[in-house]
Amino acid sequence: MATRFQSSESRSFWAGIILWSILDFAIVLAIASMWNDWPAALVVAAAATIAIWMVLALYGFARYMAYFWFFERESRTRATVDQLVQLKMPAPNELYNDVDEYLLSAANDPSTSNDGRLFAGATLGILEATRKFGPRGVAISTAMVIEESLRRYSRLKLAQE
Repeated sequence: MATRFQSSESRSFWAGIILWSILDFAIVLAIASMWNDWPAALVVAAAATIAIWMVLALYGFARYMAYFWFFERESRTRATVDQLVQLKMPAPNELYNDVDEYLLSAANDPSTSNDGRLFAGATLGILEATRKFGPRGVAISTAMVIEESLRRYSRLKLAQE
């Protein structure tokens, strides 16, 4: 079924997670069984494996967000504002705090250019997809960039009037 979207990639991803999880648990179980009897070693190994995974997940999230905050945030925001200006998107005005509402209204507004409507719809789709299926850090950083871009674009449009 390699013709299905993501099927081979998805199978490889989950097979890797299962195999590495079993290997992680086996290593921790071997270490825990040196100091504990058998039933207690299982509990210690399970707790230690889960704790290690949680620390690694939090570390990965913190590392991504720190990199985003210090190196990507400003350039991504400027690029998005430039896109909004280039596409002559409607002014966000009071809707700039609700990114989804603004993008939906811009995508449905017949006065918005076709490219602007496509941009609004695609951006709304990207936001929704990253919220549901993407890594949490990517979803949060993308929403932060778009929200700040709309805030700056609104100020820019008010200054032009």
